[in-house]
Amino acid sequence: MLALERLIGRRHHPEQLIEAGLTALVLDVETESLPLLAGLSRSEHERADALFDQVLDELSLLQDLPADTTGLPWEAARWELVRWWLRLIVNGSLDPGAGGDLITYEGWGALARPQTLRALVDKTDAYNDLAAVRRGDREPLAEAIAEEAGRLLAGPWPPLG
Repeated sequence: MLALERLIGRRHHPEQLIEAGLTALVLDVETESLPLLAGLSRSEHERADALFDQVLDELSLLQDLPADTTGLPWEAARWELVRWWLRLIVNGSLDPGAGGDLITYEGWGALARPQTLRALVDKTDAYNDLAAVRRGDREPLAEAIAEEAGRLLAGPWPPLG
């Protein structure tokens, strides 16, 4: 997912790239550059971006991305990120409010505001509403975001409409 995020212009801290390298090593992924990435010291952090790109190239990960068939730059990659974030919301790894914000700004907005994501965006807006924050009743709103995420994942992908 870091590769997809980088593809659409999101940048990561060197620590995130190094951690991804360590995780890949633990999972027995093998490339020539992976141990170099995973073993970077704090003083070598400036090398993380280049080594991460080398690892992606060695694994041919960017070649396996779904092809874009529309005029929007990296649309297929954004839809894959939206699906990833929805899964993280549903399994509890990503706070529904934070995940809804990611999908709103990095997915819905960048994908020309597809109607199929409108309900999730509206639920996220309600969650972020200042009145809801003041009342302290955001838990049901977070649950509504998670439910909508599950509904989207249960349908066709990318969502039609």
